[in-house]
Amino acid sequence: MATSPTETQCIICKKERGTFKCNECLQSFCYEHIPNHRQEQNEQLDAIEVTIDLFHQTLTDYSNKPNENDELFQQINQWEEDSIKKIKQTAEETRQILQTYINELLPKIEVKLNKLTKQLQESRDKNDCMEKDFQQWNQQLIQMNNELKKPSNIQIKQSSIPLINKINIEIFTGKI
Repeated sequence: MATSPTETQCIICKKERGTFKCNECLQSFCYEHIPNHRQEQNEQLDAIEVTIDLFHQTLTDYSNKPNENDELFQQINQWEEDSIKKIKQTAEETRQILQTYINELLPKIEVKLNKLTKQLQESRDKNDCMEKDFQQWNQQLIQMNNELKKPSNIQIKQSSIPLINKINIEIFTGKI
């Protein structure tokens, strides 16, 4: 705080005699209040030093473990939650479509199975079975089982349209 004597009023007590003008804040102070002004400046300096010390601690903490509550981490976490939600919703919708199809397929397979059971019973009753019948019935059972477990007219494919957009970070170089 550089000062020079002037004939203006002290900003605190309004005395006009023997005042000094602070070249920094451009206010005038008498001899009595110059120490007060200097004390205020020292307190401001102390407050800045405390803030700097706290920020040093924040940097140290950050280097040890980034704060996941910070806005950028929150944005990443939100993207992750939204993406998982979309994937789960799409998977559930796809399961529902498949289940609906299977529910329609089951009665058709049951009709085939009942028909096969009836053929088998008639052949047994007539005692009219041949090896080629066994092979045919086994083949029909295998076919029905395959149709139930993996229907030939259904394929699960991934869309060429992305369900979620990949997240990335752009870092611009320049002043910090």
